[in-house]
Amino acid sequence: MAELVEYEKRDENLIVKVNGDIDAYHSGDFKKSVKEKIKEGNFKVMIIDLENVPYIDSAGLGTLVSILRDTRTEGKELRLSGLRQNIKRIFEMTRLDKVFQIYETLEEALMG
Repeated sequence: MAELVEYEKRDENLIVKVNGDIDAYHSGDFKKSVKEKIKEGNFKVMIIDLENVPYIDSAGLGTLVSILRDTRTEGKELRLSGLRQNIKRIFEMTRLDKVFQIYETLEEALMG
């Protein structure tokens, strides 16, 4: 079974591949792992790829907002990619689609 979070560095980009739900059960570990990478700071753009995330709850949304705040504080950029239709709808209903830079694919997010 794959790890919940996998990291890949491409040029100035840090790709965060998430595998599985971002919910109350998993969001704490996810946030801790990503915040460690933010503190390391060896990237300009962090791309969180949600292609393999079937479900997100309010705790998961809060985690993503917290990560966005932290990346901005460090002068970094955060992009999201690969949102499934049900997750995209949650972002639209909560108007978080106006807060985050959201791209259809990882390739589009890499191009910015």
